[in-house]
Amino acid sequence: KYLYSAEIGGYRLNTDFHEVKTDLGRMFGFAYGHKENGAVFSHMTIMYAYGLYKRGFVKEGFKAIDSLFRHLGNFEKSRVYPGITEYINEKGEGMYHYLTGSASWLLLTVLTQMYGIKGSSGNLLFEPKILLQQFNQEGKASIYCVFADKRLKITYCNENKKEFDEYKISEILVNGISIGKGVNQIDRTLIDKLSADELNYICILLS
Repeated sequence: KYLYSAEIGGYRLNTDFHEVKTDLGRMFGFAYGHKENGAVFSHMTIMYAYGLYKRGFVKEGFKAIDSLFRHLGNFEKSRVYPGITEYINEKGEGMYHYLTGSASWLLLTVLTQMYGIKGSSGNLLFEPKILLQQFNQEGKASIYCVFADKRLKITYCNENKKEFDEYKISEILVNGISIGKGVNQIDRTLIDKLSADELNYICILLS
């Protein structure tokens, strides 16, 4: 409510104190809207989105990431090539391109929270938090990743076009072969049998 700014790509770090506070350290030692003082700081925005996803606030988590994505992907506004910058200044310009902290937290959040792909006692667990608007016209959403040294393309199939809080996993297919209905993970013993040289395809049917 107080920190979101659509004009400059998302959530600011703090409100405007209308003064430069040099006695409170680096954060407030800049003009408002720059660096740690009131800018849209990508690293913190992504960590905020991670926390929202983890606590079940899926639409809110997506909004945080999507706002950054749309702003930084618009050259006329951000003045940078598509990517993720350290922060967005008061003019809406992306500053310090591809800061590793922001990038790594973005990849972690999209993979483990948004797509819900994570390890669980050696097994590969799926807990998708993908909104209906993120699926394509065929009702599919795909991501590539590596798990246990196996290259995977994981596709969620939402043919009934259900929203996040309506669908559930009904069946998992590995390279076209069903491993069972009503399961939400793949056993490590099966993962170990997959090809280490070729891309493996995992299709997760949602109903």
